[in-house]
Amino acid sequence: MNERRINVLAVEDSENDFRLTVRLLRRAGFEPNCQRVQDLPTLRQALIEGPWDAVISDFSLPGFSGLEALAEFRKANLDIPFIFVSGTIGEETAVAAMQAGANDYVMKENLSRLGPALERELAQAARRAAHRQAEAELSRFETQLHQAQKMESLGTLAGGIAHDFNNILGAILGNLELARADIDPVHPAQVALGEIQQASLRARDLVRQILTFSRRRPQQLQNIPLKSIVEETFRLLRATLPAGVELRLLLDPAPLYANADATQLQQVLMNLCTNAWHALRGEAGQIVIGLEAAHIDASTARMRGLAAGPHVHLWVQDTGTGMGAPTLERIFEPFFTTKSAGQGTGLGLSVVHGIVVSHHGSITVDSQPGAGSTFHVLLPATASPLMMQPAAEHAAPLEAARGEHVVYLDDDETVMLVMVRTLERAGYRCSGFQDAASALAAIKDESLRVDVFVTDYNMPGLSGLEVAREVALIRPGLPIAISSGLITDELFEEARRAGVLAVIAKENAFREIVPQVARLLTLATKKSSS
Repeated sequence: MNERRINVLAVEDSENDFRLTVRLLRRAGFEPNCQRVQDLPTLRQALIEGPWDAVISDFSLPGFSGLEALAEFRKANLDIPFIFVSGTIGEETAVAAMQAGANDYVMKENLSRLGPALERELAQAARRAAHRQAEAELSRFETQLHQAQKMESLGTLAGGIAHDFNNILGAILGNLELARADIDPVHPAQVALGEIQQASLRARDLVRQILTFSRRRPQQLQNIPLKSIVEETFRLLRATLPAGVELRLLLDPAPLYANADATQLQQVLMNLCTNAWHALRGEAGQIVIGLEAAHIDASTARMRGLAAGPHVHLWVQDTGTGMGAPTLERIFEPFFTTKSAGQGTGLGLSVVHGIVVSHHGSITVDSQPGAGSTFHVLLPATASPLMMQPAAEHAAPLEAARGEHVVYLDDDETVMLVMVRTLERAGYRCSGFQDAASALAAIKDESLRVDVFVTDYNMPGLSGLEVAREVALIRPGLPIAISSGLITDELFEEARRAGVLAVIAKENAFREIVPQVARLLTLATKKSSS
């Protein structure tokens, strides 16, 4: 026996026939929960209230027909069996009923068919439901794939834009250094040049963040102070949020440390604050960022999957719309969002959750509809790192330039000219080129003494790595450096395999190029003397 519990709606005017139907269903192995309706208004209401597993209807009823009952059933858009049971239905009428959408018909003189017919139709309805669910899952996965591809494309685009912008910033910062050195330190223009330099350095830091978020990189956990990360994120957000949003900062005066990845923690804060901003729905409101020390006891630690002991409590609070229990249950699911199309990807909070968990922390939410939300992040606290002397104090002083020849290759003329002028001002002899063929021709010229070769990485035609490999074949042992506005772990590894000794961040090249060349020359001297 099946002993299946099913909810059956019976459209039947005869109480005796209704009881007979219930009895037959039980005999067939069902445990039916049946409701009888006898008119169209009651049928409409019952179809709305549900839920039903099947509808069994008489064909001839006082006041309306079985076909009218079937039409009401079709309007409800339910994919469940609809079976006629009648003693008067003829073959032509039965065919018409099936064409109208009925799943089967059973004659009252042969009611033993009702159980098997219902069993068959229920199985077919279950298969249809499973197929619809599979199609919905496939559609959801396709949507997720398209969203992930879109995010990857946006990251690539952001990285490309940031790389080009680094060329512009490098030229600005390099020329500023040269200009400030050309005029008297007390010249009135020094103030304006200093302001331009500070603004350019802030732009450089913003570009660095764009580059960091646009590429995949391994997590780098270090014992770091958290106050500076929170303050920097606060400054970035304050310049981004509209005037109607009040942004407040509550910081514990004591220094707080955690074993964390600074960039990922900043991403956590940015995502949580962006989520808080969206929760305000364009209205005036308040967002509070807080940081304080917290001690987690054993019971709380077990509940949150943490280790008991000292922690750092980071929170973001908003006065937005708040969330109900159904939303809170799914808040950290990938691609789940309550925002309208075009306003969110559903990735922000799932990324936050993943980062927090990878830091051995926990994230929870306090929220009620109309009462705003507070996201609580707990991270294991660490002790203050030991103070160490800067490495530069222990490093040997760099030797001054003595007219060594540096070949510099960059397809951007402005950047190339700035670097040439910077190196020449430091006392080096420098040849600048904008295309790889000309630079390689100079390297091949045996009459030219070349002491260091520096090349940009991202260039039309040959890349900096390809040029570096050519140079290493032409002049083995020649110190080579690569400058790039987009430095990745893959670039470091490929540069190492190509024999490149230094990778210079392009936005810092105006300050790093001279000491890097000096270090390369020192390495070359040590290698030749050993």
